[in-house]
Amino acid sequence: MKTRAVTRLLLATLVAAAGMASAADDSTPLYARTIAKYPAPKLQNVGGREYKFLLDPSKTKGTPEEAFKDLWGQVKAGAAKWGFTVTEKEKNPLKIEISTKEYFDTPDQALWNKGYLVRITTKYKDGKPEETVSVTVKAIQDDALATLATPLAVVDLKTKTEAEGNVGPGPGGALVEVIEKGSSFSVKPAELGTMTLGDFGKFMPELLKLGLPGATKLTGTKAWSYRVRPGAVVLPGTEPCGVSMEGWAATEGGAPYLYDFSFGYGDLDFYAVTETHAVGERFLVKVLQGEMGKVAMPDGEKFGGSKVRKLMNRPLPAKKP
Repeated sequence: MKTRAVTRLLLATLVAAAGMASAADDSTPLYARTIAKYPAPKLQNVGGREYKFLLDPSKTKGTPEEAFKDLWGQVKAGAAKWGFTVTEKEKNPLKIEISTKEYFDTPDQALWNKGYLVRITTKYKDGKPEETVSVTVKAIQDDALATLATPLAVVDLKTKTEAEGNVGPGPGGALVEVIEKGSSFSVKPAELGTMTLGDFGKFMPELLKLGLPGATKLTGTKAWSYRVRPGAVVLPGTEPCGVSMEGWAATEGGAPYLYDFSFGYGDLDFYAVTETHAVGERFLVKVLQGEMGKVAMPDGEKFGGSKVRKLMNRPLPAKKP
């Protein structure tokens, strides 16, 4: 208890110092700006962070296998140059996993405009889809507190609900953080009916309180995913942070139109691991923005490093003065 009290005191000092800086002062570390904006305990349900960076397929090798090997090699070299520790799996570090990720909304994105995102993930094994799919409903409000206040309660199914900060480069290169909350559950595809709002609403009733008819037809925007999990980034204060490298294609077997690199951590007290946040941010800035800048997606900063925002053409909201 005494250690936690000291941590809270140090944190209070940090927040006070950050608060004295201008809200537009991007020289202040991102985690300090986030904590100054949302002091404890406002983010007590945010368990961790994921750091994201978009990469341009035209600036790397041709096939996904070649591209992943090339990009992973660049990450390891950049990490070594700046003194970061990156570990690699002993067996098949670049084994590719295949899945589809399909995002459902109305043609005018009425769900997103009301602060929701619906995703269906289908994993493939030996070329065949698994018997169940994972459904994730996310709250995507611009304000973190509004996001965290969204219930996302699922009826009569085993559900995983979690919130995290998503960190990536924003306009001009300064890091930005978007707090997301999501609930995930598994069902058989047939249980989703004809993909109306009502079909999802029977699992999550709050979707039927948005002012849209239950018969509203939702259309899918699908990405075919190539994914590898080659190793981890080692940060202080947490277990090694698993790395994901993913390529998205428009068609089955097609060439990726984007790649990304991400790593992160969870199940932590957001306010008690400031050094973890700080080193994670430095890794993103030094290794990804710096060493990997030559292979970065040209408009990645427009979307905060988010594949989903790019797929759905939802740029980050304009920064308030």
